[in-house]
Amino acid sequence: MASRDENKKAMEQRIYDAALDLFCEMGYLKTTLADIAAEAGVSTRTLYNYFPTKESILRKFGEDNIASLRIYAESLPPEMDIRDKVLSVMQQDFKMMFCLFDVSYILHSSRDDNGMLMRFELRNVLATESIYRDMFREVQKSKGVEPNSVATLCASSLMGIYRQCTDLYRFLRKGCADPDEVVYYYASHLDTVWDSMMKSLVSPPTHIQEIIMSDGRLFGSDDR
Repeated sequence: MASRDENKKAMEQRIYDAALDLFCEMGYLKTTLADIAAEAGVSTRTLYNYFPTKESILRKFGEDNIASLRIYAESLPPEMDIRDKVLSVMQQDFKMMFCLFDVSYILHSSRDDNGMLMRFELRNVLATESIYRDMFREVQKSKGVEPNSVATLCASSLMGIYRQCTDLYRFLRKGCADPDEVVYYYASHLDTVWDSMMKSLVSPPTHIQEIIMSDGRLFGSDDR
């Protein structure tokens, strides 16, 4: 017999799945909480107990994806080359966001008046950036360098490459989502900056870098 916690988890997943289906079918902005409750076959009161706002559903979507991506990154073999690790994480991110969930298109193509979706996207970008930052910190440790904010700068640059190449790929290959092919786009752009990124990671910071990085937190990332 299912426990109370298991029943609650199943109900949350039921409502969550119904919400994502409606976001894809109707669009995020047009979907109401009442629509979600009806789709899930529950009362609005029950819905509010799990998801009091539509934004809380998006938050779960983002947090679940980031958590899964972090687990994936941490599961890669320690001896794996860092460049291969980065490309593998990029590929996995693409799979999760553009191959498994149509809702990702809804989030990336919709804009609301109060900027909520843009804030949601920024939060996800910063969270993903922290995964790459931690990977670069491990590179610094392996080279006997105290982890510093250069890892954050490199991670931020990497996210820019990921986002640009993903948009480029989707534009050129409309209707096609091949995670193996998309790696070519990432690798070709990454190679133009990779050597300088690796050099900066393991080099002593210059005086101007020390000034810029003295705060220890760049672009909203926690670099403690």
